[in-house]
Parts: sequence; C-alpha cells; structure tokens
Amino acid sequence: MKKRIKYKMLAPVSHIGETASTGSYFQTVLTAGGRVPVITGNSVRGQLRDSMAAHLLDTLSKGSLIPVKVSKDVFNILFSGGNINGSMKDDVEKAKNVRAHFPLVSLMGGGLGDMIMAGKLICSFAYPVCKETESITGIESDISWHSLIDEMEFTRTDDGKNDQLAAYMQDTGEEKTAKSSTQMRYSVQYMAAGTEFVQDFIFLDGVTDLELGAFYAGLRQWFKVPRLGGMAAKGFGLFDAELVGQELSVKNGTVAIGAPGKLIEKYEDLIRTEGAEYLSLFDTKKEKKNGKKGDKPD
Repeated sequence: MKKRIKYKMLAPVSHIGETASTGSYFQTVLTAGGRVPVITGNSVRGQLRDSMAAHLLDTLSKGSLIPVKVSKDVFNILFSGGNINGSMKDDVEKAKNVRAHFPLVSLMGGGLGDMIMAGKLICSFAYPVCKETESITGIESDISWHSLIDEMEFTRTDDGKNDQLAAYMQDTGEEKTAKSSTQMRYSVQYMAAGTEFVQDFIFLDGVTDLELGAFYAGLRQWFKVPRLGGMAAKGFGLFDAELVGQELSVKNGTVAIGAPGKLIEKYEDLIRTEGAEYLSLFDTKKEKKNGKKGDKPD
C-alpha cells in the first residue's frame, strides 16, 4: 500500500546537504535526468516519529494533572528509534507484545535494547515537481528546478559587542578595550516559496489498522505546526500539504481530516486502555535472577 503527500511551500525551504566555507547548499541526488534537489526521506521520517511519540505521550497525559514522563531509555525508543545496549537475542514473545501494544514502534521499528525490530514504513525522498523529475513523480511540469532555487545571505552578530545590549551582561573582568567586530556573513541555498514536493509513504504487507492510526495521528500532530527542512526559527519551511485523496490535509495552518479520523480514534482508545504503566515494557534495567542488574543504561 502506498500513500502520497503533496507539499506546497508557503515559505522558502532549506535542507542542507553540504557546506563550503560560509555557504550551505541544498541536498541533491543524482537521477537519470541529472542532479535534482531533494528532501531526504530520513529527515521526514524523523519528524513523523517525533510527532507520533509526542501524540502518544500527550494522549496518555490527558485527564491527568501531572504530564506523563518517561525514562531516558523509553524516550530514546519513542523519539529516536532506540539503540542496542546489550547482547542481541531473538525474543519472539517480546516482539509479539511490542507489536500488539505499541503500533508506533511496530510501524517505525527501532532498537529495543537487546533486539532490533523491523518497521513497516518506507519513506521515499521528497522530490520537487519539475521537468527533471517527471519520470519519478509522474507529474508533468514545464518548470525547471533551476528556476526555483536561489541563495540568501544572513549576518551573524556577536551582541556582546553592542554597548547598549552589553549593559545587561555581568562584568566578567575582561579587558574593556575595543575589539574587532565578530559580525559574519554566511549564505544558505533554498527552494522558493510556491515550490511543490511529492513524497511517497510505502506500507509493507501486514500493516494493521492500529499502525495506520498511529501514522495518521503523527501526521495530524505534525500538521499542527507544519514545517519542512531546517531553519524554522528563521521563518523557513512553512507548508500546506495534502494526503492524496483528501484524507488528511493542512491549509493555512488549519488541519482537515476525513476517514482516517476513525483509525486515529481506534488507536487512541488502545493507548488509553493500556495506560501509562505499559511503557515499562521498554525498560532495559531488568533484574537478573540473582538480583543483580542486567545491562547498564547508557
């Protein structure tokens, strides 16, 4: 099964692939039609995982005066995919439990301390809609990506050299004689506002309704503050988007959802039924039979 998202940038978008001197350049990949700028699937996957994890913990916290907090190990599994910190083993029962109770982890996969769980979601690169990508996206266009890309310069300034602002800083005993300015100019390559990108999400066989519910819940969470690429603090990356078929969309900051809303409700019912205590399934600080702790946490 495949789902496609179309993004339309409402602001410039930056996704750095390499730097040289004071310049940062957009990520590109080689295709049969030459090199084209892309937003990597891994970067979007990371944003989606963060949104899914935040949604999970927010749902568990609803109705409680104290927000749900998790250990570092659980945090890393939910937000970063976890890691391996002990001897690898094939624990079939643990894998079944995780897939049954944690659709998020089952869908995205990760390192669960002593085992690696394969995910069920593949995120393609996000390609710009342009002449050079027609054979990849299947969308005809008479626009070349070369007309959609440009560079912007910024100035980084040391506010400590501004005498009015420096008045708010404690006297550190440093020499008060004038020093040379630390102002620095640097440039960033970006794709223009109005650029459209398309990205495919491929679900492997066996994906469940609960796992799809986790996916849609993550998209909805992400679309509440829709940003793509880097430099969001500088105003970059704002977008409108639509899951093809108008199942889920965001336009001018407003999220609309259709049929997938029922899958999200089903998924949230599971979360509330399980309760916050079921997160302990991911704890790696297990006691051995002799009473000694197992693998040390990171």
